Amino acid sequence: MNKEQFKALIKKNFKNIPNDFFDQIEVYKNFIQIKNKLLNLTNLASEDVIYQKYFFDSIIDYKEIDFSKLRKVLDIGSGSGIPGIIIKLLFKHIDLTIIEATNKKVKFLNELVEQLHLENVIIINKRAESINDNEYETFDLVTSRAVAELKVLLEISAPYAKVSSLIVEPKSKKGNIELKQSENIIKELNLSLINEHEFTSNDALHHIFVFKKEKKTNKKYPRIWKQIIA
Repeated sequence: MNKEQFKALIKKNFKNIPNDFFDQIEVYKNFIQIKNKLLNLTNLASEDVIYQKYFFDSIIDYKEIDFSKLRKVLDIGSGSGIPGIIIKLLFKHIDLTIIEATNKKVKFLNELVEQLHLENVIIINKRAESINDNEYETFDLVTSRAVAELKVLLEISAPYAKVSSLIVEPKSKKGNIELKQSENIIKELNLSLINEHEFTSNDALHHIFVFKKEKKTNKKYPRIWKQIIA
């Protein structure tokens, strides 16, 4: 996918795109290409790969979400900014928080936020299961991408989400298997699956689950990591 194809598909799938969105995407692309050589942040072989697998595939999962009704968004394990930074570039009104455990990626993200002149973005360097008391149930939407199995993601995500808020989890072709394996924790966390859809992009299957948090999360969640993955 080249730059013009990327632009056309974004315009086709999203409304009210900010005037500076594509300019900022170019800044992002150039910056990550420079930093990737130094930090090996992700496998970016060419501009076509960046536009397709990095930018487009990370944001298209959220095309059905009405961000106009959301304000506080949390991206867990964003790595080099996906999908949180792209969401912020498309929906500038949101307050974005990113939780990232890797020091070098946190440094990169802070530099990226400066390069893009973004406001209302907070980068937190920690593991997501280490939640503080003041972080419980504070976000309108919680999401993560390619971090862990669905049952793990839900346990570390749900405590951060407000009651009646959304948890959005993009998965790959194993999504339905992971959903089946998550049935017990979904009940434990007081979540309901309100939407799911799938589509293919560049021959890769995208499976997106949208959960609603119906009640408060029991404070025993999230558990320590070795219990979560047991």
